Amino acid sequence: MSPAAPSADKREAIFCATLKLLASYGFHGFSIKQLAEEAGVATGTIYLYFKDRDDLIRELKTQIIDDFIKATLDGHDPQLPLKQQYRRMCCNLWHFCIENPCITHSKAQFDHLPPDILRSQRSHAWDGLQPLKALFEQGRNTHQIKKLSDDILISLSFEPYLFLARQHLLDVIKVDSEQLTHIIDASWDAIACSPSQATGTEGQSTQE
Repeated sequence: MSPAAPSADKREAIFCATLKLLASYGFHGFSIKQLAEEAGVATGTIYLYFKDRDDLIRELKTQIIDDFIKATLDGHDPQLPLKQQYRRMCCNLWHFCIENPCITHSKAQFDHLPPDILRSQRSHAWDGLQPLKALFEQGRNTHQIKKLSDDILISLSFEPYLFLARQHLLDVIKVDSEQLTHIIDASWDAIACSPSQATGTEGQSTQE
């Protein structure tokens, strides 16, 4: 009798169990046997889907990136003013982080992956975030957004939400809808040109 073919349900169960254990114990705090028990599958089943632990972690991170992109870009409308587009993306990102606490709590673990994997996955993320790249490019061209690289802009604007969401989930801070509005405004201000930068002349005149 041939082995059962891998199924999407079991793969998802393994991913969910890995995230739960990662959030609680870190990369090296659990065994494959513990993972199998948490996922409700036989230990050998793990290896039908993944070559080893490292392969599992890489595949899980890629899946998280894809889910993150899909959630962030939900309802995106490139016809809206840039700040409205940005606000929608930030709201989507925040709710994704709050609704997926295991992903949010596990982020620090993924940050310690080998540099070559991190670079590859960052490139994969940008491939899916073309609307955000377009927003940044349009913003730079119209002097609404600072002339910084995409990587710097996303570090200043989007990545803080992951940290703040984790702090919120840990009850270190509490963010209600009004505070979220202020946070989004502050993160926009971090990348937006000041009025003098937008005109390109006022800043010079005050220096003279």
